Amino acid sequence: MSQLVTRAVALSALLAAACAERPASDFHVHGAGVSVRTSAPFAHREDLPARIEAAISAALVYWGGSWDDLSGAQITLLDGPYVPCPGSSHAVGCYDGDLRISASDPGAGTLSCVEQTVLVHEVGHAVIGDRHHTDPRWMDFEAVLEALSGQSGYTAGGETDCPLFTSVWRHSPDAP
Repeated sequence: MSQLVTRAVALSALLAAACAERPASDFHVHGAGVSVRTSAPFAHREDLPARIEAAISAALVYWGGSWDDLSGAQITLLDGPYVPCPGSSHAVGCYDGDLRISASDPGAGTLSCVEQTVLVHEVGHAVIGDRHHTDPRWMDFEAVLEALSGQSGYTAGGETDCPLFTSVWRHSPDAP
């Protein structure tokens, strides 16, 4: 019986630690919490909830998913070029039940709009899994690009362009 109690205490501590690491939501979109932990100007605009909803909606159509695939998930926008991700020290996005998205490009710095992030890519992992990127859809994204193009971006100085590139969302199949 004491071994069972020890396991229960250890599991409780593990769950408490995991919950403590999850940031509080700033708002919700269709059952998914969104935490803004970045100083990127686009993330502090009034249109952010609508833009995240539109980007995820386009991604869900592309991947054949639904909002149920993200229900209860936490989406966190973070500063810096890389986000914490089990098994990777240089991930710009991560899905492990929750989504962590960098608001920066490792080479170009702060992005000007949420559509430029890897959000569309990480939604793909939430919908189809496919950790090794074997699905051919990882190399397309033209329909998503068409659906999301034409938005404004933001810098500290104000409104700017928000050019989108499918290369941000693409991933060649991983070697086995």
